[in-house]
Amino acid sequence: MIRNIDTDILRSFLTIYESGSFSIAAERLGRTQSTISQQIKKLEDILGNDVFIRNNRSVSLTTEGEILLSYARKIISLNDEVCGRITKPDISGTIRLGAPEAFAAHHLPDILVQFAKSHPSVGLEVHCGLSHHLIDDFEKGDFDLILVKRDNKMRIYGNKVWHETLVWAGQGTEQFRMDDTVPLVLSPNPCVYRSKMIDALDKKQIKWNPVFTSSNMTSRIAAARSGLGVTVIPKEMLNSIHGLVALGEKSGLPSLPPIEIDLIINQEKSSDAATRLAEHIVFALENNPSMRMAG
Repeated sequence: MIRNIDTDILRSFLTIYESGSFSIAAERLGRTQSTISQQIKKLEDILGNDVFIRNNRSVSLTTEGEILLSYARKIISLNDEVCGRITKPDISGTIRLGAPEAFAAHHLPDILVQFAKSHPSVGLEVHCGLSHHLIDDFEKGDFDLILVKRDNKMRIYGNKVWHETLVWAGQGTEQFRMDDTVPLVLSPNPCVYRSKMIDALDKKQIKWNPVFTSSNMTSRIAAARSGLGVTVIPKEMLNSIHGLVALGEKSGLPSLPPIEIDLIINQEKSSDAATRLAEHIVFALENNPSMRMAG
Protein backbone atom coordinates (compact mmCIF):
# COMPACT_ATOMS: atom_id res chain seq x y z
CA MET A 1 0.00 0.00 0.00
CA ILE A 2 1.32 3.43 -1.00
CA ARG A 3 1.50 5.85 1.90
CA ASN A 4 2.01 9.58 1.23
CA ILE A 5 2.98 12.22 3.76
CA ASP A 6 1.63 15.73 3.16
CA THR A 7 4.42 18.33 3.11
CA ASP A 8 2.19 20.56 5.24
CA ILE A 9 2.32 17.91 7.97
CA LEU A 10 6.10 17.63 7.65
CA ARG A 11 6.42 21.41 7.97
CA SER A 12 4.42 21.24 11.19
CA PHE A 13 6.64 18.40 12.41
CA LEU A 14 9.80 20.48 11.74
CA THR A 15 8.37 23.59 13.35
CA ILE A 16 7.45 21.68 16.52
CA TYR A 17 10.96 20.22 16.70
CA GLU A 18 12.64 23.59 16.08
CA SER A 19 10.46 25.54 18.52
CA GLY A 20 10.24 22.75 21.13
CA SER A 21 6.53 23.33 21.60
CA PHE A 22 3.20 22.49 19.93
CA SER A 23 1.75 25.86 21.00
CA ILE A 24 4.68 27.90 19.65
CA ALA A 25 4.60 25.92 16.41
CA ALA A 26 0.88 26.63 16.04
CA GLU A 27 1.50 30.34 16.55
CA ARG A 28 4.31 30.42 13.97
CA LEU A 29 2.27 28.56 11.39
CA GLY A 30 -0.96 30.48 12.02
CA ARG A 31 -2.84 27.35 13.08
CA THR A 32 -4.64 26.24 16.20
CA GLN A 33 -2.83 23.90 18.57
CA SER A 34 -5.60 21.37 17.99
CA THR A 35 -4.93 21.38 14.24
CA ILE A 36 -1.21 20.87 14.79
CA SER A 37 -1.90 17.98 17.19
CA GLN A 38 -4.23 16.36 14.65
CA GLN A 39 -1.54 16.63 11.95
CA ILE A 40 1.02 14.89 14.14
CA LYS A 41 -1.51 12.20 15.04
CA LYS A 42 -2.09 11.62 11.32
CA LEU A 43 1.67 11.50 10.70
CA GLU A 44 2.13 8.92 13.45
CA ASP A 45 -0.76 6.85 12.07
CA ILE A 46 0.86 6.84 8.61
CA LEU A 47 4.26 5.82 10.00
CA GLY A 48 2.89 3.43 12.60
CA ASN A 49 5.18 4.96 15.22
CA ASP A 50 5.27 7.94 17.58
CA VAL A 51 7.60 10.72 16.47
CA PHE A 52 7.50 12.85 19.64
CA ILE A 53 7.92 12.16 23.34
CA ARG A 54 5.60 14.59 25.11
CA ASN A 55 5.55 15.77 28.72
CA ASN A 56 4.33 18.88 30.50
CA ARG A 57 7.58 20.79 30.03
CA SER A 58 9.10 19.76 26.73
CA VAL A 59 8.82 17.89 23.47
CA SER A 60 11.59 15.61 22.20
CA LEU A 61 12.02 13.20 19.31
CA THR A 62 11.64 9.45 19.50
CA THR A 63 14.16 7.29 17.63
CA GLU A 64 11.72 7.16 14.71
CA GLY A 65 11.34 10.95 14.89
CA GLU A 66 15.11 11.40 14.66
CA ILE A 67 15.16 9.23 11.52
CA LEU A 68 12.31 11.25 10.00
CA LEU A 69 13.99 14.59 10.77
CA SER A 70 16.65 14.56 8.05
CA TYR A 71 14.18 13.31 5.43
CA ALA A 72 11.64 15.98 6.40
CA ARG A 73 14.24 18.72 5.97
CA LYS A 74 15.20 17.45 2.52
CA ILE A 75 11.58 17.12 1.40
CA ILE A 76 10.62 20.61 2.61
CA SER A 77 13.77 22.11 1.09
CA LEU A 78 13.02 20.54 -2.30
CA ASN A 79 9.37 21.56 -2.05
CA ASP A 80 10.31 25.20 -1.37
CA GLU A 81 12.91 25.17 -4.14
CA VAL A 82 10.41 23.89 -6.69
CA CYS A 83 7.80 26.43 -5.62
CA GLY A 84 10.35 29.23 -5.76
CA ARG A 85 11.39 28.28 -9.29
CA ILE A 86 8.01 27.54 -10.83
CA THR A 87 5.16 29.29 -9.03
CA LYS A 88 6.78 32.74 -9.03
CA PRO A 89 8.28 34.60 -11.98
CA ASP A 90 12.05 34.17 -11.75
CA ILE A 91 14.03 37.19 -10.65
CA SER A 92 17.28 38.46 -12.07
CA GLY A 93 19.91 41.07 -11.45
CA THR A 94 22.79 41.47 -9.04
CA ILE A 95 22.47 41.81 -5.27
CA ARG A 96 25.20 43.57 -3.30
CA LEU A 97 25.30 42.22 0.26
CA GLY A 98 27.57 43.36 3.07
CA ALA A 99 28.21 41.33 6.23
CA PRO A 100 30.68 40.99 9.12
CA GLU A 101 33.42 38.49 8.33
CA ALA A 102 32.65 36.05 11.16
CA PHE A 103 28.93 35.93 10.36
CA ALA A 104 29.55 35.62 6.63
CA ALA A 105 32.01 32.76 7.09
CA HIS A 106 29.92 30.74 9.54
CA HIS A 107 26.30 31.31 8.51
CA LEU A 108 25.93 32.74 5.02
CA PRO A 109 27.37 30.02 2.72
CA ASP A 110 24.51 27.51 3.20
CA ILE A 111 21.89 30.27 3.08
CA LEU A 112 23.24 31.74 -0.15
CA VAL A 113 23.65 28.32 -1.81
CA GLN A 114 19.95 27.59 -1.29
CA PHE A 115 18.99 31.03 -2.60
CA ALA A 116 21.19 30.60 -5.68
CA LYS A 117 19.59 27.22 -6.44
CA SER A 118 16.13 28.77 -6.36
CA HIS A 119 17.14 31.89 -8.32
CA PRO A 120 19.95 31.00 -10.74
CA SER A 121 19.54 34.26 -12.69
CA VAL A 122 20.54 36.36 -9.68
CA GLY A 123 24.17 37.34 -9.18
CA LEU A 124 25.44 37.73 -5.62
CA GLU A 125 28.23 40.08 -4.57
CA VAL A 126 29.17 39.59 -0.92
CA HIS A 127 31.56 42.00 0.76
CA CYS A 128 32.89 41.53 4.32
CA GLY A 129 33.93 44.30 6.66
CA LEU A 130 33.51 45.97 10.03
CA SER A 131 29.90 46.89 10.78
CA HIS A 132 30.55 50.64 11.01
CA HIS A 133 32.31 50.60 7.63
CA LEU A 134 29.48 48.59 6.10
CA ILE A 135 26.98 51.18 7.31
CA ASP A 136 29.08 54.00 5.83
CA ASP A 137 29.15 52.26 2.46
CA PHE A 138 25.44 51.37 2.71
CA GLU A 139 24.57 55.03 3.16
CA LYS A 140 26.63 55.83 0.05
CA GLY A 141 24.46 53.38 -1.90
CA ASP A 142 27.11 50.69 -2.28
CA PHE A 143 24.89 47.87 -0.90
CA ASP A 144 21.36 46.62 -1.44
CA LEU A 145 21.27 45.10 2.03
CA ILE A 146 23.65 44.61 4.93
CA LEU A 147 23.96 42.46 8.03
CA VAL A 148 25.61 44.40 10.83
CA LYS A 149 26.34 44.07 14.54
CA ARG A 150 24.02 46.35 16.50
CA ASP A 151 25.81 49.03 18.50
CA ASN A 152 24.53 52.04 20.44
CA LYS A 153 26.71 54.26 18.26
CA MET A 154 24.98 53.16 15.05
CA ARG A 155 23.13 55.78 13.03
CA ILE A 156 20.60 53.37 11.54
CA TYR A 157 18.95 50.17 12.71
CA GLY A 158 17.22 47.30 10.96
CA ASN A 159 15.40 44.12 11.90
CA LYS A 160 17.11 41.96 14.53
CA VAL A 161 17.72 38.54 12.96
CA TRP A 162 20.42 36.98 15.13
CA HIS A 163 21.67 36.90 18.71
CA GLU A 164 25.41 36.24 19.01
CA THR A 165 26.94 34.93 22.24
CA LEU A 166 30.56 35.99 22.70
CA VAL A 167 33.31 34.11 24.53
CA TRP A 168 36.91 34.86 25.34
CA ALA A 169 39.17 32.51 23.40
CA GLY A 170 42.77 31.44 23.86
CA GLN A 171 45.00 28.41 24.20
CA GLY A 172 43.22 27.33 27.38
CA THR A 173 46.06 27.84 29.86
CA GLU A 174 45.48 31.56 30.39
CA GLN A 175 44.70 32.77 33.91
CA PHE A 176 44.77 36.43 34.90
CA ARG A 177 44.77 38.19 38.27
CA MET A 178 43.42 41.66 38.94
CA ASP A 179 46.89 43.23 38.77
CA ASP A 180 47.80 41.49 35.48
CA THR A 181 47.68 43.20 32.11
CA VAL A 182 45.60 41.17 29.65
CA PRO A 183 47.17 40.88 26.17
CA LEU A 184 44.46 41.48 23.59
CA VAL A 185 44.17 40.31 19.99
CA LEU A 186 41.58 42.56 18.41
CA SER A 187 40.25 44.47 15.42
CA PRO A 188 41.05 48.13 14.78
CA ASN A 189 38.52 50.82 15.59
CA PRO A 190 35.63 51.01 14.95
CA CYS A 191 34.73 47.43 15.87
CA VAL A 192 31.87 46.17 18.04
CA TYR A 193 33.89 43.16 19.27
CA ARG A 194 36.73 45.49 20.26
CA SER A 195 34.44 47.83 22.20
CA LYS A 196 32.75 44.91 23.99
CA MET A 197 36.12 43.50 25.05
CA ILE A 198 37.51 46.79 26.29
CA ASP A 199 34.29 47.91 28.02
CA ALA A 200 34.05 44.60 29.92
CA LEU A 201 37.65 44.85 31.11
CA ASP A 202 37.38 48.55 32.03
CA LYS A 203 34.24 47.95 34.10
CA LYS A 204 36.17 45.40 36.17
CA GLN A 205 39.18 47.74 36.27
CA ILE A 206 41.35 45.11 34.58
CA LYS A 207 44.37 46.46 32.71
CA TRP A 208 44.80 45.50 29.08
CA ASN A 209 47.26 45.92 26.23
CA PRO A 210 46.64 45.53 22.47
CA VAL A 211 49.40 43.16 21.39
CA PHE A 212 48.00 42.31 17.95
CA THR A 213 45.55 44.35 15.84
CA SER A 214 44.15 43.20 12.52
CA SER A 215 40.92 43.62 10.59
CA ASN A 216 41.36 40.08 9.25
CA MET A 217 39.65 37.39 11.31
CA THR A 218 41.99 34.61 10.16
CA SER A 219 45.00 36.62 11.32
CA ARG A 220 43.43 37.28 14.73
CA ILE A 221 42.60 33.60 15.20
CA ALA A 222 46.17 32.62 14.29
CA ALA A 223 47.59 35.16 16.74
CA ALA A 224 45.39 33.92 19.60
CA ARG A 225 46.07 30.29 18.71
CA SER A 226 49.83 30.92 18.90
CA GLY A 227 49.46 32.26 22.45
CA LEU A 228 50.18 35.88 21.58
CA GLY A 229 47.04 37.03 23.43
CA VAL A 230 43.34 36.42 23.97
CA THR A 231 40.54 37.40 21.64
CA VAL A 232 36.75 37.25 21.36
CA ILE A 233 34.92 34.72 19.15
CA PRO A 234 31.22 33.96 18.63
CA LYS A 235 30.51 30.88 20.74
CA GLU A 236 28.94 29.00 17.84
CA MET A 237 32.15 29.34 15.79
CA LEU A 238 34.55 28.07 18.42
CA ASN A 239 33.99 24.33 17.84
CA SER A 240 35.16 24.71 14.24
CA ILE A 241 38.41 26.46 15.19
CA HIS A 242 41.22 24.05 16.06
CA GLY A 243 43.59 25.20 18.79
CA LEU A 244 41.30 27.72 20.49
CA VAL A 245 39.09 27.08 23.53
CA ALA A 246 36.64 29.18 25.47
CA LEU A 247 38.11 30.80 28.56
CA GLY A 248 35.65 30.55 31.46
CA GLU A 249 35.39 32.29 34.82
CA LYS A 250 38.58 30.61 36.11
CA SER A 251 40.59 32.59 33.56
CA GLY A 252 39.83 35.77 35.49
CA LEU A 253 38.22 37.42 32.46
CA PRO A 254 34.81 39.12 32.80
CA SER A 255 31.67 37.86 31.07
CA LEU A 256 30.76 39.49 27.77
CA PRO A 257 27.36 40.84 26.71
CA PRO A 258 25.74 39.32 23.61
CA ILE A 259 25.62 41.05 20.26
CA GLU A 260 22.56 41.43 18.07
CA ILE A 261 22.80 41.23 14.28
CA ASP A 262 20.53 43.53 12.27
CA LEU A 263 19.41 43.12 8.66
CA ILE A 264 19.05 46.46 6.89
CA ILE A 265 17.66 46.76 3.36
CA ASN A 266 17.83 49.79 1.09
CA GLN A 267 14.14 50.62 0.96
CA GLU A 268 14.55 53.43 -1.56
CA LYS A 269 16.37 51.31 -4.16
CA SER A 270 15.15 47.87 -3.15
CA SER A 271 14.79 45.42 -6.05
CA ASP A 272 12.61 42.32 -6.12
CA ALA A 273 15.76 40.23 -5.92
CA ALA A 274 17.08 42.05 -2.83
CA THR A 275 13.70 41.83 -1.11
CA ARG A 276 13.50 38.12 -1.88
CA LEU A 277 17.02 37.55 -0.50
CA ALA A 278 16.18 39.46 2.68
CA GLU A 279 13.10 37.28 3.19
CA HIS A 280 15.17 34.16 2.51
CA ILE A 281 17.83 35.13 5.07
CA VAL A 282 15.23 35.82 7.76
CA PHE A 283 13.41 32.55 7.06
CA ALA A 284 16.63 30.51 7.07
CA LEU A 285 17.82 31.95 10.37
CA GLU A 286 14.42 31.50 12.03
CA ASN A 287 13.80 27.95 10.84
CA ASN A 288 17.14 26.16 10.77
CA PRO A 289 17.76 24.69 14.26
CA SER A 290 21.51 25.15 13.89
CA MET A 291 20.92 28.82 13.19
CA ARG A 292 18.07 29.67 15.52
CA MET A 293 18.44 32.98 17.32
CA ALA A 294 19.27 32.23 20.93
CA GLY A 295 17.22 33.42 23.85
